[in-house]
Amino acid sequence: MIKSKRNFMAAVFGTAVLLPTCKFPTPANVYDHLKFCWNWYETKEILNATPVRKNGIASREEASFTVLSDSRRQDLIRLNPAAARIWDLCDGRNGVYAMVRTMAKDYDVSSGTCAADVILTLTAFKRRDLISC
Repeated sequence: MIKSKRNFMAAVFGTAVLLPTCKFPTPANVYDHLKFCWNWYETKEILNATPVRKNGIASREEASFTVLSDSRRQDLIRLNPAAARIWDLCDGRNGVYAMVRTMAKDYDVSSGTCAADVILTLTAFKRRDLISC
């Protein structure tokens, strides 16, 4: 086999093995695979970090929710009480597992259910550039 062809085959099969999916990508489902890979890496990054709130973002409590606003007093997002508690825990001292333990204890729910909600909330914060990991 020609060396360049061997390198190409190794790259293709190596990439297929590295993808954290169970199906080989085809043109019909390549978007789904890329989206899955991105979500997987994003979740992995959050799990290995201690989230910190970005500077210049203020929170104020309203009737039944908390509003985060930037330095220009523009409202960015409304948080329910559970998400507001997660926001308070994003102080650079708490990792994701510590947040899960705290939330499970505060709301008397299982750690598995709480972990999924904490990760989804932190992902939403990161996508809106409200925290750094």
